[in-house]
Order: sequence, then C-alpha cells, then structure tokens
Amino acid sequence: MRNILENPFAPRQYGQLVKVTERVYLFRNIVNSSIIIGDEGIAVIDTQVNQMMAQRLLKAVRTITNKPILYAINTHYHWDHTNGNTIFHEAGATVVAREMTKDFMVNRSPRQEAFLRSRGFTLGDAPFLPQKTFEHETELDLGNQPLHLVHLGKAETDDATAIRIPAEGCIVSGDTVMTGSFPIFGQPVMNEGLMANHDWVNTIRELRTYTPKHVLPGHGPLAHDAEIDLLLQIETYFLTEVRKRFEQGMSWPVLLADMEANLPDWIRNIAEVWGTPRYAILRVYRGLIDDPEPGWQHFKPSAIPAADPEKLHQRTRELEEFEAYCETAEEVAEGSDLGLAIAILKTATEKYPNLPDAWTAYADMLTQASRTVSSVLEKGDFFAEVEKALNIALELNPDYAPAHLLRGYNRILAAYRNGDETKSGLESIYKALVTGIQGTQLAQAYFSIGLAHRASGDETLAREAFTNAIAADARFMPAQLANMA
Repeated sequence: MRNILENPFAPRQYGQLVKVTERVYLFRNIVNSSIIIGDEGIAVIDTQVNQMMAQRLLKAVRTITNKPILYAINTHYHWDHTNGNTIFHEAGATVVAREMTKDFMVNRSPRQEAFLRSRGFTLGDAPFLPQKTFEHETELDLGNQPLHLVHLGKAETDDATAIRIPAEGCIVSGDTVMTGSFPIFGQPVMNEGLMANHDWVNTIRELRTYTPKHVLPGHGPLAHDAEIDLLLQIETYFLTEVRKRFEQGMSWPVLLADMEANLPDWIRNIAEVWGTPRYAILRVYRGLIDDPEPGWQHFKPSAIPAADPEKLHQRTRELEEFEAYCETAEEVAEGSDLGLAIAILKTATEKYPNLPDAWTAYADMLTQASRTVSSVLEKGDFFAEVEKALNIALELNPDYAPAHLLRGYNRILAAYRNGDETKSGLESIYKALVTGIQGTQLAQAYFSIGLAHRASGDETLAREAFTNAIAADARFMPAQLANMA
C-alpha cells in the first residue's frame, strides 16, 4: 500500500524484487511474479498484468541473472497473470500451464476481458497461449532445481496451479493465497471462487501439508503462518455468516444490508485494493442460489453513491439552464454529497440529452467521485458509467474537446497507476489540443502528457510538460504536485 501522504504524482517504482532465498525471488507489484533460478536456466511464474509491466519484469530478471529463461508458467488463466506471456515467449521461454488453464484462456477469457475493460484496464491483444500443458501435475527441471507443478484443488479459479520448489522450501501459490489487503474471492463473471462447499479452504489446507518455509502469493507480501491463518479466518467468516442468513430466508438486499452493518472491526480494518467485503458476500451468496446463468452477479449494488430522491427534487425543481445544474452540482459536491451531485448532473443529461457538455460534466463528476473508493473493482462502476457518458458526448460531437480531454486524462492516470501503455490516452489528449483549449483545460492536457512521460520513465519530457501546465494555469494543483516531486 502507498502512504496516503506521498505525492500521488511522483515518479513511481513499478515492481520491486524481494529476495526469498539465494535462488528464488518475488517480484512485488499490483500482481506478483516469481523468479526461480537453476543451474541451466530460470523460470518466471506469472507474467504480469500488462506487456509494459512484463518488460519491466524482464529487466528485473536481468539484474539478477543472465541465464536463459526456460519457462514462463501461468498459475491460472486470469489476464493479470498471463498478459505478459508474449514478452517471455519472445525472450525464449516455453509457456507452461495446465490444459484446463489453456482452455479457460480461450473460453472464459472473453467474459473476464469484458469485465476488466469495464474496470478501466487497457488489455491489448489476447495473451499468448501455453505451448506445453499438463492435466493434473508435472515436473520441470531448471538444472539442479526441480519444480513440481500440481493442482491442489479449486481456489479463486477452478484451474489453480501451485508450483512447489522443494530444494528451496517454497511454494508459489498464485491467487490461492493473497496477502496484504482484502482478498479477491472470485471475479463476478464466473461461477468459481469462494463457494459454499469450502473447496478453497480445503485447497489451502492441502498446500500447508507441504509445510513450506515461504509461500509466494499472487498478490501481496510473502505469506507465512500468520498470513495464511488470516486468509482462512476471512474465508470461514464469510462462508459461515452468509450461509446462516441465507438459511434464515433473508432476501439478497436484506442479507447484504445486515452483513455490511455488522461486519466486525477486524474485517473493516483490512485495506481494500482489489477485493471488498461486499464482493465476498456476493460471491458466497451466488454460490448458494439456483440460477439459469450461474456466475454472473446480477444483484451487485453499484458503488456509485445514490441520492435521496426528495433532496434531488428540491435541488433541481427550479433549475432551468444547464449552467445552473453545473453550479448546483459543484456546490453540493463541495458539501461532500457526491451522490446528490452525480444525480443532479444525471438529471441534466435527461433534460439536455443532445448537449455534449451535459454528458461530459456528468462524466467529470463521476470521475471525481471515483477517487473516494479504494478498490480497483469498485472504481470500475464509475469508470464504466464514465465511458458510456463520454461515448454519447462524442457521438453528439466527435470534435468536442472536453470529452477527449477527460477520456485521455482518465486513461493516462490509469496507465500511470498500473504501469501500462499511455498511447490511447495520449491520442485523446492530442485530439483535445488540436481543437483548441486554454486555461485550466490546457493545464490538464499538459499535465496528462507529463504524467504519460513519467510513466514511461522520461523525466526530462515530463518536467517540460508540467512546466507548460503551470504556465497555462498556475492554480492547477496536480501539475504543481507533479513538478515538486
């Protein structure tokens, strides 16, 4: 987790090597990768969330060894663990996974891809498919460094693979084990994850029978007994409490409200980066009901705050001009009622459906509100609605600069956070610039360009752009912060 007092626009370190043993390293990032060294070559386990991060991982590998990369191993099919396969295949590695993982990369990935795109991720081409597959278990040798690849049971995904490194006393768990923040108990597009049959709990217990000295998790810092005990405690809590209320006949809205109102402090105090208690409740609940389309989370409440209908009526009933809606929404937002501010601008889009300004103002308020949410998955509720609004604005006027500006700004911020490519965001920024913008909008454009250069590691061009942003509007605080770093 980043310290909230840190400059949010300072140069970032994308990934950090953690030495576990003399021949095992963990590459800590938003998603973890593992590096295993043998006498003849190395294996990289899980290839990162995007190809730019895979390139950074490859450079990190080369800081510790020049041995050939023999294998790139995928612990499961999710894009965030397979998106760099192409980079390592091009570096000479054979991509290895279970046959089920390869199948899921083809047949389950479209749902997952759509879900991740709705969360604001730019994914690029589909990951390179495994070349060497196995059914249940297999062994690879890196030269005096045997690797045992085995399916210990279902966990976050049905195809979960663990990689045992007996000579080092380590196990690479993939997302069977997650630490450091609230776990992701299964994405809302598949009927897998934390199910009521306790499969995941049993898989973790099976992993522990090998008594590893270190478990290298899919997300978060190294896991030992305390971290694994906490994960089991969290899983058991939600499996028990959701089932109890389900068997009492509670409807979904009542069950969710009751669970969220009564979460113990030890749950509330766990940091949220990806998963959330709400997703955990929903995942278990979805496994308990009969559904003709299992896996889809039809009932997930949006993280976008709702407005009180009466307050909304009172604040909008006398508004006539579009500018009045904007002024009222800003006033309400300053009072911290973001749900009401969003609803006011949503009402403006209904009154002025052919006005690109209305859709862009609505998207901008959603963007502001998204910053109050910690979880990447919950932020996606905002991002999906922002994209819809900006699409409408640009359908109404393909040259509407503020919509291009906001789209580029959001995409570059996401790329900066995730260590991803900034090309699509820059394209939108340049479209805004050629149509002619000035003042604060021009400052925002130059700031975005600077952040894109910073994400790519070009500090000279980044500083130049931040200086241009400040010249356009010295009050634009993001540029001031970025230039101070």
